[in-house]
Amino acid sequence: MSQFRRSVAVVATIAAVVAVPATASAKTSSVSKTSVAAVQTNVANATTATKRLKRYVRLGDTARAQRQLKLARSQSAAASRTARRLANAADTQSEAAAAAGALTIAGSQYDSLLETLTALVDDGPVQTQIAGSIQPTIAGKAQIIAFLTNLLDEVPASVQPILAEIIAALGAGDADEVVNLDNALDTGGLPAAISSIVSECLAMATAAIESAMAMIQSFLPMLPGDVQGPLGGILSQVTGMVGSIVPAVLDMVTGLIDGILGGLPIIGGGSEAGTPDAGGLLGGLFGGDTGGGGIGGGIIGTVMNLVNSVLGGILG
Repeated sequence: MSQFRRSVAVVATIAAVVAVPATASAKTSSVSKTSVAAVQTNVANATTATKRLKRYVRLGDTARAQRQLKLARSQSAAASRTARRLANAADTQSEAAAAAGALTIAGSQYDSLLETLTALVDDGPVQTQIAGSIQPTIAGKAQIIAFLTNLLDEVPASVQPILAEIIAALGAGDADEVVNLDNALDTGGLPAAISSIVSECLAMATAAIESAMAMIQSFLPMLPGDVQGPLGGILSQVTGMVGSIVPAVLDMVTGLIDGILGGLPIIGGGSEAGTPDAGGLLGGLFGGDTGGGGIGGGIIGTVMNLVNSVLGGILG
């Protein structure tokens, strides 16, 4: 997702906001740094393999595509395991923040891999292997979101809004995978066995977004006040009915969420940590109403009217 990929830089923000206390042991600090570095290495390897996978699929090179798919999956899984171990072992707020950073990196890679797999499932060789890799990738991403959510109460209060933004962006920042899977089914060219798998993946991906939206509602008060009103307005309309919304509309709704989060200093990268001018940055987007209580005019008001109209037609 376009905005969420930029949020990987939030790892540096977390590190800046939460310094390791002077009383922390050097051993603990060293373990955290080593673990985060290992996650970064795994993700770098997975990113390279994912890019090569796309290239070899388009070239029709089955053997190399299979190798890169296996590597992308194994390295993504390794990053997730290390990040989750770091979260489970966190005893201090600084360690929890480091774990959140590691999970963010791993989650962004799962998101990238998922988008790639769903875009390639109807294209060229290794269709069966790609189709079979989608559900585990959706599950892996959901697991990371759950771990990040569990850390919300463990990190310092100053980091909670940042972490809440990351979870919201990762969980419901776009519906690319849903659109990709739906498009693959619409072509009608998939073999029956693969079409069945893709249908199951589509249902699972849609359910994951719906679950994420429900989760976001539960910690909405932790998000910056400027976005609570707009996000709350969207989520109150769509939570519980995502499965009945056509993929194109779901993509529009999640794209709006992505746009809201992208206007924030942390996710959007518009300000240095600790010195956000949210009102100034978001004033135009919210049509001058950045008090957190109303959707107002501007881009969000316009798109919300469109969402209301489309959903109203669905609901009758």
